[in-house]
Amino acid sequence: MKNSIELYRLRLKLLKKGQVLIIPVVATALFIGIMYSMAPIGVTSSFLLSAAFMYFVCVFISMTLNGKENDVFEETLMLHCKKPLNYYVSREILLIMQCFGYALILTIFPTVLFLFKSSMFIRPIGKLDITFGGFYIFLSGLCGMVTGDFFHPRLIQKRKDAILGAFVVTVLSICKEGLTEFFAPLSALNFVLPPFMNGFKLVGNTDIFEPHGMLLIFLHMAVYTIVVVCLKIWMLEKRRFRY
Repeated sequence: MKNSIELYRLRLKLLKKGQVLIIPVVATALFIGIMYSMAPIGVTSSFLLSAAFMYFVCVFISMTLNGKENDVFEETLMLHCKKPLNYYVSREILLIMQCFGYALILTIFPTVLFLFKSSMFIRPIGKLDITFGGFYIFLSGLCGMVTGDFFHPRLIQKRKDAILGAFVVTVLSICKEGLTEFFAPLSALNFVLPPFMNGFKLVGNTDIFEPHGMLLIFLHMAVYTIVVVCLKIWMLEKRRFRY
């Protein structure tokens, strides 16, 4: 694990020197400024919209990061790893920490806003709202991270094909409920697509996070993330470098 942390710190230093995070930071600031400027604000809807936004931001971040990976540099990192797994763990830690940072901002902002100006919201924000909303945002981000990183240049060499793949997966994830109603066998999409939109169906117009339903969604998100990460690592190990 120590070797993975050292590699993560090296990756983080390189990330800070680049300009990868400029667009996500600006987009997040604009999103927060626009969404929380119009009262009254629904409590659950604010968290759900933040989660959907988080998914898109994390897809962008992961695809930008893997698109900038250099085979020579990555091979050097691989040679300094005690185990190949340490190399892949360092990649995942970087993605997770990026996701955690944005999720924290999107969770804390409405909480602080409520403390200073509660009249902005249609009802009080409770501890369960913050807990479920925060977890939903974070796990939606993880779904976005693993989805974007799955379309890695070592797996799909043409960048436009990778972007198209991520776009198709995202669109299907948004439209899967309607597609399932139109053609029942398409319900299988629920098991292979990122479930970042499931919370919208559960909450509906109630403006309440139903604990049992949210826990099932969290479990679904966690399983999806783990399966996609494991599959991605296995495929990347089979094709270590693109040339």
